[in-house]
Amino acid sequence: MDDPIDVVALTRSLSLRPRGRACIVFTHDYSGQKAWAAELARQSGADHLHLLDLFAGDAKLSESLGTFSVSNLLCLLTGRAQNPILVVSGLEFLKAAWSGQAGVPEAFARHVEMWDKKPALLFVMQQDRFLAAYSFDRFKQHRFTVDQRDTLALT
Repeated sequence: MDDPIDVVALTRSLSLRPRGRACIVFTHDYSGQKAWAAELARQSGADHLHLLDLFAGDAKLSESLGTFSVSNLLCLLTGRAQNPILVVSGLEFLKAAWSGQAGVPEAFARHVEMWDKKPALLFVMQQDRFLAAYSFDRFKQHRFTVDQRDTLALT
């Protein structure tokens, strides 16, 4: 690791971007993901949403899981934050539901790269080889993926 990334500063900077207002932090410890994302949101002044909790507590959302798309997810997130930034965790069950659909990883990556709506989004999710290798090249000045191991500790 060269220089550790200040993930709190990165999170705060997302809302200042005109486009590419989203980022992904890859975790390697699923059991601690929700708590880490909540702490990141607290320290950066963002809201936090754990998708698994949201779907588990909403029967209508749970019933739509089989037809729930990346576009549906992003529409859902646009109305879920009071603050200009939303930290989103617990995405793995949606990724599993999408695994049989062609083009979903690419669509998700394109939406992350081109996101220009409010709130700015920071996804905290398990390491994903495709997304980690995806070439986010439209806005080279912005960071779109970060490995949690390369970040400064949240203290």
